[in-house]
Amino acid sequence: MTRMWGIDPQLLCDQHLLGEHTEMHQAVGTLRNHPHGEAIVRGHAERQQLDTSKLQARHDDLADELERRGMTHDSPMNYEDTHELGSINPERNRTDLQNRCEDCQNRIETTETDSTNS
Repeated sequence: MTRMWGIDPQLLCDQHLLGEHTEMHQAVGTLRNHPHGEAIVRGHAERQQLDTSKLQARHDDLADELERRGMTHDSPMNYEDTHELGSINPERNRTDLQNRCEDCQNRIETTETDSTNS
């Protein structure tokens, strides 16, 4: 499933960070190369899993976080949106991630604790 979490990339565990980065490339590839690409992406957009207007910026934020964590990023993306499909709900996604992934939950809780203690 293509999913744009839309939360601060620092809150994502390595698996979700890498996964979302891959999915940004998959969405762009689908839009550019699949004969029914817009219809496919529209389905994700209608379920609030993707916002095509944010694909490039989100990719770049994820790539920055990959590099910050010492991972190699060698898949630049150059995408200009002409579809304007979808929206995401970062707060709902954050809650969903906390319920799905113990590593993300720990990162989120640690960040919240750190910001409260500052």
